[in-house]
Amino acid sequence: MEIGRKDVVWNFVATFMRVASGVIVLPLVLHMLPTQEVALWNVFLAIGSFAALLDFGFSNSFARNITYIFSGVKVLKTTGYVLVDEKDKTIDYALLKSVISAMRRYYGILALVFLLLFVAVSPFYLTAVLRKYTVNTTEVWTAWFVYGALVAYQLYTYYYSSILTGRGLVKRSLQITIIGQASRILISVICLLLGFGLISLVIGQLTSDVVNRTLCYFAFYDKGMRTALKVKTEIPVKEVMSIMSPNAIKIGITTIGGFFINKAVVLIAALCLLPAEIASFGTTKQMIDLIISLGFLWFSTYYPKITLHRVNNNIVQIKRMYLKGKLSLVLVFIVCGLGLIFVGPYLLTMIRSKTHLLPAVMTFVFLIISFLETNHGLAAQMLLTKNEVPFASASILSGAATVVLLFISLKFTSIGLWEMILAPGIAQAAYQNWKWPSLVRRELEIKWKDYWAALQTTFNGIWFPIDKDTKRQF
Repeated sequence: MEIGRKDVVWNFVATFMRVASGVIVLPLVLHMLPTQEVALWNVFLAIGSFAALLDFGFSNSFARNITYIFSGVKVLKTTGYVLVDEKDKTIDYALLKSVISAMRRYYGILALVFLLLFVAVSPFYLTAVLRKYTVNTTEVWTAWFVYGALVAYQLYTYYYSSILTGRGLVKRSLQITIIGQASRILISVICLLLGFGLISLVIGQLTSDVVNRTLCYFAFYDKGMRTALKVKTEIPVKEVMSIMSPNAIKIGITTIGGFFINKAVVLIAALCLLPAEIASFGTTKQMIDLIISLGFLWFSTYYPKITLHRVNNNIVQIKRMYLKGKLSLVLVFIVCGLGLIFVGPYLLTMIRSKTHLLPAVMTFVFLIISFLETNHGLAAQMLLTKNEVPFASASILSGAATVVLLFISLKFTSIGLWEMILAPGIAQAAYQNWKWPSLVRRELEIKWKDYWAALQTTFNGIWFPIDKDTKRQF
């Protein structure tokens, strides 16, 4: 599996395109759309995140096992993994075909379930939300149901990018992401300028997803892959799902906890707080989510290779990549976080945005809480490479605590938007923020000097001299 610096470069370019979609589209949205429509778009996005709960952790389980197969694993296990000789490059195409068939069937059912739930719940939920809004309800309902169809399509094709990155085609996947983001920018901007309003964002996202998924499909199923899979006999889907289900369900529980922590606050608060407050919170959160993506960039690029090193039992390389991932996260949060606090408000003023960012102090606290969550999330991803999920119970408890704290603060306090920031922060600081990083630190036997060694090698000796022992280890 060849993943190197070029893949990191392409990941930066792909992330830049995601940034560009924010830099180009978001200012236009903030300038052209009323604050109420910006608030509604954040509700739309929260619904899209809710749909991901239906996956219930299977995407992560499928993707990890696809990577195992392309790493040479011939037998999949419910828990743990089979060690593979680094010289064994053969792929079990029958096993690969079986996993892909299971994925296809699972996500087809998932998309149908979502559509049924969406149609059933929409008349009650959206009607309740719109009571506080003075917008064109016909346009909102049209955008809402188009967005529902979009999310169903996303679910049906959820596994496309997983099989591509699992095969080690990280660069190709990122190139496709760039093309998809470019199409989103183009279509969204055209529709906004034509005055289509809220539905412009839905059409732009729909175009991007169709382009992205189509290109992923053809990139994975090249001539060689189609030939190799065609002659193989599949294992029954039930057998594959019995292997995937235990850990997938645990990850699903974790995902539900993550939804309560990060997304449910918007859905709940949208029923209680003013639209302008929801719009400011949602816009600031989009900026911070972008910082999280940048901070996670290095680690996510090399994640398939980390999984490969895990099945090869190469602990030194796992430790090196984990430390560099953490250093990248810290650097991005410092630089981009300061930029968001001190530069962000001026940029919104320049474009005459109708929606503002949260106050500086509130944004700073939001950044700290988001960093701690991303840091423990990075550690959790390291634990997942062992095909173990020790954090399911903690995640769902943190999610439940977030919702309870949010309801209490909304009912008995008047601190406004602070409720949406502090509730998840307090719930996670109690356990998750420190537990999973400490487990990884003990497993990899990380000491403070290891961070310094990783920092030295990160800059390839340009800023700091690297001794021979450091080179040998990192």
